[in-house]
Amino acid sequence: MTMFQNLHRSLDQGQTLKIQCEACDHLATLTAADAKARCGADATPMDIRRRARCRGCGAEGRVRVWI
Repeated sequence: MTMFQNLHRSLDQGQTLKIQCEACDHLATLTAADAKARCGADATPMDIRRRARCRGCGAEGRVRVWI
């Protein structure tokens, strides 16, 4: 059985999720609890990339995601 990485498995309390827009370099940092509340605990990095929208320039789906 293949286990895909998601926020629940890879983001521990005290860690942050960073999302950076590739268009304008806007950087958002979310706490573990906030990231799970906004994106869902089962969200994969691909889900987050696909659904993300930059608050700086409005670009959709053009982000880098890392912990």
